[in-house]
Amino acid sequence: MKLQTLGMEFASEMVMRAIKGGLKVLEIPIDYYPRKGESKLNSFRDAWRHLRFMLLYSPTYLFLMPGALLFLLGLLCTFLLLPGPVKIGGHAYDVHVMTVTSLLTLLGYQILHVGIYAKTYALRCGFEEDDRFISGLYQIFNLERGLVVGGLLFLFGFAMDARIAYQWVQSGFGPLDQIRPAILASVFMVLGVQTLFSAFFLSMLGIQTRHRPHKDPNSSDER
Repeated sequence: MKLQTLGMEFASEMVMRAIKGGLKVLEIPIDYYPRKGESKLNSFRDAWRHLRFMLLYSPTYLFLMPGALLFLLGLLCTFLLLPGPVKIGGHAYDVHVMTVTSLLTLLGYQILHVGIYAKTYALRCGFEEDDRFISGLYQIFNLERGLVVGGLLFLFGFAMDARIAYQWVQSGFGPLDQIRPAILASVFMVLGVQTLFSAFFLSMLGIQTRHRPHKDPNSSDER
């Protein structure tokens, strides 16, 4: 079953591996008797170790799907509010809502990247045998392309801010009403920087190395 964990989460991994591998799983009732001696179990700590491990097995539902939803919804609403206020049901939604949607865009993008990190980590550590999404991603992704995309996003936002600054100078540093373009420019600049650093991190995770089995630091070579 190629089990990897060394602690309390071993039981959870064994069940999940069996289910993913299509093995037959049966429950055998047993009787529990009072323990002799002091128990070393910690309810909160050990439960969290199991939950944390189970979350590692579901990065698509924990990170990718919520991240994609927030990112697309936030970006769409930000562009809709760019020309001016939007009236829905007799209420006008203006720049304050655009600020919130821009934050949703950045938050969703960040969660998406965390999901990709988690999937890559699960593959690297042997918790997953194969993942079509990650395999397809690394077929088209490399550090250079990531840097180009991140650089273009940042330059696009920077150019928008530079244009706003130029208009301000041309007006003699008078009143300036360019909040919406400035918000969108900031979004693109942050997305670009995030993409640049994520490109480096994903490239490090994707480096091919010789597989070395993990050794328990508490174990001893003495027999």
